[in-house]
Formats: sequence, structure tokens, C-alpha cells
Amino acid sequence: MSVPIILNPTARRGAVLRRIDPLVDAFASHGLEAQLVRSTSEEHAKELAAGFAAGGAPVVGALGGDGMARSVAAGLIGTNASLGIIAGGRGNDLIGKLGIPKDTEEAVAVIAEGRDRTIDVLDLDGTISLGNVCLGLDSAVQQHANSARFVRGHWVYLYGILRALLPPKSIDLELTVDGQRLDFRGLTAGFANSGRYGGGISLSPEAQLDDGLIDVVLLREAFLPKLAVELLAFMSGKHKRHPNIHFDRAREIRIDTPAGAAPVEIVADGDAVSQTPATVTICPSSLKVRVPRE
Repeated sequence: MSVPIILNPTARRGAVLRRIDPLVDAFASHGLEAQLVRSTSEEHAKELAAGFAAGGAPVVGALGGDGMARSVAAGLIGTNASLGIIAGGRGNDLIGKLGIPKDTEEAVAVIAEGRDRTIDVLDLDGTISLGNVCLGLDSAVQQHANSARFVRGHWVYLYGILRALLPPKSIDLELTVDGQRLDFRGLTAGFANSGRYGGGISLSPEAQLDDGLIDVVLLREAFLPKLAVELLAFMSGKHKRHPNIHFDRAREIRIDTPAGAAPVEIVADGDAVSQTPATVTICPSSLKVRVPRE
């Protein structure tokens, strides 16, 4: 049987291409053929995935980072095809939540011999997010991390945090959380499905991929001496111990900015995809993902 694998040839500045030969060999060891297809854009990856699903493929693979997984998943929503993920990016946070190994051969074994799990996805005005939607400090962290050329591995996100904090910039938002108005001024607003981002940072340790809810995590302003403590608590998931961290759960969040304020950039799964105003909703049980057998 042939398994379609959609890849982003530019992931990690082309380093993902070094995984192709081990990937082909790993599939062959399971009696399968890897059908490698290169995508040229997020929309192209979505179209390719939708086409394979319509053609009856039981699983469609994504080779790349969290953004690539999101693009392929967008074409599989509501179909019978499962998403298979082979790590090829920097953060690879979704597989960490799902228990999928980073090792190529082990990830291929999951695709070949694993089970299908149905998870929720976030919908940001038609753009799918598998992990998290963030604004504010998180957006700045991702920008600095993505632009780093000489920092590697998880250190790139620490570098991004340090750059984003010098100096920290606050955002003003008008949120409507399941119909309830909430005015927010602070450093970051996160809306979590998986609860992991930035190479293992915990946006919300209690977030579940199949509970039909969005975890809302807001980090309010704090004086600089206290900010480091609050930020460490935010990233380690100790939200309930700190008064400047607001936590809630919802099914829909409308994100606006006050009248006259500039739009705020919105990041989904590590990529800048939109800006305010926007609406985030949860789509329960809408995607199948191939995960390890328990």
C-alpha cells in the first residue's frame, strides 16, 4: 500500500529533506511505499490532503513542523482519513501532546501500526489550528524565534522570550467569552487546544485535545521585578497560584480591539495567520490522528 506524505521542503531551511531517505526505508520495512509530495504553500498542502482523502487514502502524512501538520489537517477535517505526523520542524509541540515520537523510524511505525484518535480543532475564522491561538507576547516570541539563525533547538524559544521582554509590550483586547464581555490589558492572550507551544512550554497543562473546550489563559500586566515570576508561572502552567494569570474555558471567543486601536497580530501553531478582529471556536471531534497504541 502507498502512503501519501506531504512535506514542506523549506522546513528548518531545508533540513527536513535529510529525513526523506530514512523515511522511505522505514516505510519499506513495514511493507509500505511512501508517496512523497512537495507542497508549495499552506493552501496547496490543504488541497493535496483533501484530494488524497477523497481518493480513499486511510492516512495522509505530514512531514514538517506544527504549521505543516495544521495545513494537511485542514484538508482532512470531516473525512475518514487520518493525519499521520512525522516531525520535521523546530517545536513539534503537537506530537509531544499526542505521544508521537520525534524519531523518524518510530513515527513511521506509528503511522503503520498505530491507532486512530479523534481530536478537536480550533477554527479561527476559517483557519484551522491544532494547538493554540495566541496574541501579544507569544506572537513576539514566535517572530524572534523564527528569525533566529544561530540559535538551535529549544534554546531558540528562550531567545525569543528574552527578545520579546526587552521591553515587554502590552495589548488591549475586548474579549467576548461565550457571550460574556471581558476587557483585557496585559502581555499575552492564549486560547489553547493542546496547551503546548514553543518547544514544550505549557500554556495550559490541563488542556485536552478531545474535551470540546478552549482553555483561555490571559497574562495581565505586572511590574518588571514581578514579571519574571509571573512569566515563569505562566509557562509552567501554575496559573491558579498567581493573581495576574486569568484562566477560563469556553467554546467561542470573539477577539476585538478598542475603538481606534491598531489591530493585533494573531499566531496559530507558531505562524502569524491573522489579526484582530477575529473569532475562535472549537470544532469537537473533527479530525482523526494516527497515534501510538496504548
